Order: sequence, then C-alpha cells, then structure tokens
Amino acid sequence: MFYKILDCTLRDGGYYTDWKFDTPLVRKLVKALDNNCVDIIELGYKSPVKGGPYRKCNDGFINSVINFNVKAELAFMIDVKDFIVSNKVNKPLLLDIIKPSSTFSICRVAAKIDELPYLEEIVTILKELNYKVICNLMGTSLLNDNDFNKFAKICKKLNLEANYVADSYGALTPHKVREIFSNHKISGIHTHDNMGLAFANCLEAIGLGANYIDGTITGMGRGVGNVRTEQLLLNRGKVNSDLLDIVDNFNILKEKYGWGTNPLY
Repeated sequence: MFYKILDCTLRDGGYYTDWKFDTPLVRKLVKALDNNCVDIIELGYKSPVKGGPYRKCNDGFINSVINFNVKAELAFMIDVKDFIVSNKVNKPLLLDIIKPSSTFSICRVAAKIDELPYLEEIVTILKELNYKVICNLMGTSLLNDNDFNKFAKICKKLNLEANYVADSYGALTPHKVREIFSNHKISGIHTHDNMGLAFANCLEAIGLGANYIDGTITGMGRGVGNVRTEQLLLNRGKVNSDLLDIVDNFNILKEKYGWGTNPLY
C-alpha cells in the first residue's frame, strides 16, 4: 500500500539542538529528502516559545535557506498549549505568529486529549489563512476507546487533511496499533522508538490503511527518537545515494547528542 512520508527531522530533532541547524546541512537534507520522493517536509515549529530559527520558521528565513525549488510540500507544527491563555484561544497571538504563506502549505496542530475543545477554533483560523491542516493527538498510549472516538469525531467535523495518533512516550505495541486503526478512523501515525518498536508499529498501521507516516533521518527526535525516514523510504522502494550521504551527516550529530534506544527507556 502506498503511503505518504512526512519527514520531521528539523522539528523533532530540534529538541537536541534548540532548533538550530547549519544552513548547508539543512539544504543538503531537504534536497536529499526531495530527491527521494518524501511527500511532506516539516521544517519546525511556529511558536511564541524561545528557541532557534527552526522553532520559529519565519518565512523570510526559510526562503533564504531553501532558495531552490522543492517538489515536496512544506509544513510546520504548532502546539495548542502555546496559544491557550485563561482557558481560551489567544487569537491575536495566533495571528501574530502565523500569517498567510507562499512557502508553507501545511500546518500540523499537536493537541493533548484535554486540549481537543480548542481545535475547532484554531483549525478554522488556519483554514482561513489558507493552510491545509493535520491534527496530531498526543500521548496516545495513555488513551482509551472513548478518547479516540472523541478525536475521530472532531476531526471528521473539521474535514482535515489527515489526523494522526502520536506515540509520544514510545509505549505503543503493534497489538495496540492494530486496535486503534481497526476501530477508529485515523489516517496517520507518529512513532517513537523507546521499545524498539517504531518501525513495526508503522508497518502495522500501514497494513491497516494508514496513509501518512512520520519519520526522521537516523531517527533524530525527542528522547530516544523516531522511526527512521530511511527505513520508511527503503520499505517503499529504491533510494538514491544522496539519502545515504545525509544519513552519514546525521550519524555525526547522533554521536554528539546520543539519541537512540537505550536501557533507561
């Protein structure tokens, strides 16, 4: 089954670098991902929280870095919690941080189960700004059927590009993934590799109809990291040598920062 690959190396990997990456490396990464038919490249966050340039994803900065044509769609993520003040959506803040863009076509919205009531207002604003919207439900290993039903119902109403379950704690198993995708209308999965099951969980989801799968180069991401984009690409078909080159570059970063499965997790 064909599935879209969304690479979020710069966004999830930014937890190790404070969202700072060398421009030549980013250019090489984006070119390698694009040459290997990655469908969506998520370049970071748009956030009021302090951090490096990929925590902000200012359009002018991104255009100065990616000064070449890219076939893949470009995306950024926002966290619902960053835009909630006194139990209300801070619309002026949201509109100050996120503006119409000719660079990005997709905004992903990350929400915990208790933040779902804010989704409709936020998604409506984003659509008015002409973004395709994908919603990620966080911490899914802690949730139950009622939670997934609630999420799926809201997402159906909002007519999203996709809705995801995010294994924030790396605690999902293929059996649990099978339960979620068999019983609920979910279209994507974001896995973490705490138990070494990230790729197995992705394969299970793909077999059950998931058509959006996240990955990062060498698994670079928060905690132990994610399923590796190169695994997903190899599973989908052939890869070009430039992908192997960028893997080598990120393995150097891995030696420095040390993500990956370890006994502490």
